[in-house]
Amino acid sequence: MRMHTLLLVFCILLTQVGIASGTKDTAQLACKENVTRLLNEALSIMQKNYYKRNSISWDSLYTAATTRLSAAGSCEEAYDVINWCLSQLDEKHSYLMAASRAAVYNYDTTLLCQRPPLQQLMGEIKAEMLDDSIAYLAIPWVSTTDELVCTQLADSLQYLIAQLDQRGISRWIVDLRQNSGGNCWPMLAGIGPLLGEGVCGYFISDAERVAISYRNGAAYQGRYIRCQASNNGYRTKVEQKHIAVLTGAKTSSSGELLALAFKGKEQTYIYGEPTAGLTTANATYTLSNRSMLVLTICREADRTGKICYGRVMPDEPVSTAGAGRYEDPVKGAAVMWLQSL
Repeated sequence: MRMHTLLLVFCILLTQVGIASGTKDTAQLACKENVTRLLNEALSIMQKNYYKRNSISWDSLYTAATTRLSAAGSCEEAYDVINWCLSQLDEKHSYLMAASRAAVYNYDTTLLCQRPPLQQLMGEIKAEMLDDSIAYLAIPWVSTTDELVCTQLADSLQYLIAQLDQRGISRWIVDLRQNSGGNCWPMLAGIGPLLGEGVCGYFISDAERVAISYRNGAAYQGRYIRCQASNNGYRTKVEQKHIAVLTGAKTSSSGELLALAFKGKEQTYIYGEPTAGLTTANATYTLSNRSMLVLTICREADRTGKICYGRVMPDEPVSTAGAGRYEDPVKGAAVMWLQSL
């Protein structure tokens, strides 16, 4: 009787293991089918829009990717195949943004129950007067396309510029050292009163050259407004300004675009260290699982039309090596130059 019971328990366990195994296999198959669809979507977008697409053997890449996908032992490994494809482009600026993060970036109300906290969407804005005659403004990174937040940021920057400008300041410091990038348009719209009216850069591809400009409180891509401050834009009391732009290794992506927007501007100099080197422009493409392909589609040029290949180099290099915790040699050098004027 006991032996019969043991055999029965053993058979039940075998059945449960079989069911579990079958469930796992089914889930794995479903995962690979989903990834295959996403892989096809991503590669199609990459082949059509990647700015160095003519240098890639797409058939070979697809074959290698599907081979890796077949050998994937888990769902995580399967999804990593898409990132592997991006790594084969040898392009540091392109990546796959997870659906949860993309929902925050795009403020997708179908997935988000409430608006994310502001500190998750942008860095800290800092503004102060130095030596009673030098205005200092730190421009934050921005990780959202939410129109309300972008307009608020542009308005906040313009408001702070207006407040600092009450005395008719002619000497400014624009700090980009903590600006790791994101959405460039609210940054450009906000800092516009210091950039000045007109073209401040270009997006360059094999097919076209699109101007980046600021006019009347709005940042433009070609003839399209990408971000608009709530008013027609503040105009500083002093038109001819001396501006020191601070950069460092953390200045990246859209932060570098801002540095390029100032580079070549009259009476403006970049102080500090070379930037990160992601001086290319990305476009975003939402995939069927709501993840987002962030893909490099063109190069960037400064206001003179000079294309930047890699890092933005400072006009006045200032090393931070050996600086103490409370020392800021870059800011100090910029202040010294502005005080000498």
